[in-house]
Amino acid sequence: FEDAQVRNKMHSAARLNQIILDKSRHAELVLINLPKVPRTTINADYAYIEFVDQLCAGIYRCILVKGGGQEVITIFS
Repeated sequence: FEDAQVRNKMHSAARLNQIILDKSRHAELVLINLPKVPRTTINADYAYIEFVDQLCAGIYRCILVKGGGQEVITIFS
């Protein structure tokens, strides 16, 4: 069951990475909200690093931003 969750998350990271590359391929810098670190298993740290690595694959410059969980996006942002 846990391996299936990791595979799904990696697939999600790959899809999101492809969308980022499609929309921002020529960007000088891409900012990405850093996902929360899972606290489920012993291997979660490794899977998290793999997820972040997949998320940023092929992006020229990427800054990962850790949010506080209280971010609000409005039409005025």
